[in-house]
Amino acid sequence: MAGIIESSPAHQSFSRYDIHVIIKFSVILGKDASCIHKDLVTVLRENAPSIQTVRKWVKAVSEGRDDMEDEPRPGRPVTACKHF
Repeated sequence: MAGIIESSPAHQSFSRYDIHVIIKFSVILGKDASCIHKDLVTVLRENAPSIQTVRKWVKAVSEGRDDMEDEPRPGRPVTACKHF
């Protein structure tokens, strides 16, 4: 199975929403944040969320959060301007 993961380009196509759903599914299976983070790192490598982020989502799911979308963040949106 590890060979499949190592050779698959799919590990780069997970959105934040996808990762949140994976975390929710893993919590339902009874996995803790450390185990979930290890699984995510195995598949997503450098694209995996930090352990702090995984802990935050595990806590939210454990407290009953159903919506897996990110909450809106305060402040001005980050933009890039290529015109000088």
